[in-house]
Amino acid sequence: MNSKERVLTAVAHSQPDRIPVDYWAVPELTETLLEKFGLVNEEQLLEKLKIDIRYVKPDYTSSDFEEQPDGSLHKRLSDGTFIDIWGVKRKKITWGRGSYLEVINSPLGGANSVKEIENHSWPDVGAFNYESILKQCLNYKDFAIICTGDRLTTRASIFKLAMYLRGMDKFFMDLALNPGLVEALVAKLLEFHLEHNRRIFEAAAKNVDIFMLGDDFGSENGLLISLAMFRKFFKPALQDLINLAKKFNLKTMLHTCGGVRELIPDLIEIGLDILNPIQTRAKGMDPKKLKKEFGKDICFHGSIDIQKTLPFGTPDEIKRTVNSHIKTLGEGGGFILAPSHNLQMDIPIDNIIAIYEAER
Repeated sequence: MNSKERVLTAVAHSQPDRIPVDYWAVPELTETLLEKFGLVNEEQLLEKLKIDIRYVKPDYTSSDFEEQPDGSLHKRLSDGTFIDIWGVKRKKITWGRGSYLEVINSPLGGANSVKEIENHSWPDVGAFNYESILKQCLNYKDFAIICTGDRLTTRASIFKLAMYLRGMDKFFMDLALNPGLVEALVAKLLEFHLEHNRRIFEAAAKNVDIFMLGDDFGSENGLLISLAMFRKFFKPALQDLINLAKKFNLKTMLHTCGGVRELIPDLIEIGLDILNPIQTRAKGMDPKKLKKEFGKDICFHGSIDIQKTLPFGTPDEIKRTVNSHIKTLGEGGGFILAPSHNLQMDIPIDNIIAIYEAER
């Protein structure tokens, strides 16, 4: 099997020749690995680790915003802060071995009416070159191709992006006290993502395999919102996005951190094919139980713990964990091996190598 066949076989709940693998990491760690192995670019690293998946997204062609190292679209302001295509303002936090962008202002934090939501300056789909997706895909013909955006600005997101725009505390209160405002905000976000991804699919769906959405509905201890709120405000939007992808014969994948076991039956109901990242230390996310309850209906992506196992374990412990998850989650297909989120700078290089050595 080539990589594309291997991934699609696993997603179809059949046993591939080996468990497919994926790579997620912060930019600083990728640079460290390139230096470690004496490689020139990330593609060479993916080839060395025998990664089966490649990610694509349309090029941004406007000069209004620039792509940052994490892939997000931001403009640097004169005071050193950054503003993204949605109007969310962030500052760079440097912690010694890397940096990240932290929200400091939510542009709709002061909105009190639906009219203010509707009049906000929303991103323009005309600023993207959708034909550029096809050229990227042609470079990866033997690999499984996932179409998605970056984590902060262009990935299809409703819940998380609404929190960036409104502010987490205010948006949570809106869910209980101001449902009309929530519905208006969700509608505007859905409008952009449906049109943005429709154009992507029309340009390159025959060359793309998987459409990936990204939200974070879970915490360490369970859902961030009630199941009833998920079903009222967010499930219909996810259904619309999944339905769009299905019209183009694409598989669908959702990234949602935390303990989201309660959501899985609903996600299966709306046609989701792949759930990421399987944060095994979170409530309800035991791999054996997940496989037993849902393994016939959904494919699991991720599961190798970045919180304790990878940063504090030994290479032998990593290999035992990987082999255990291959045996548990990979039986009969339905599993793509990957870290449970982006690999971080606190993880020893030997432990990262151990993930992929163990799979092979």
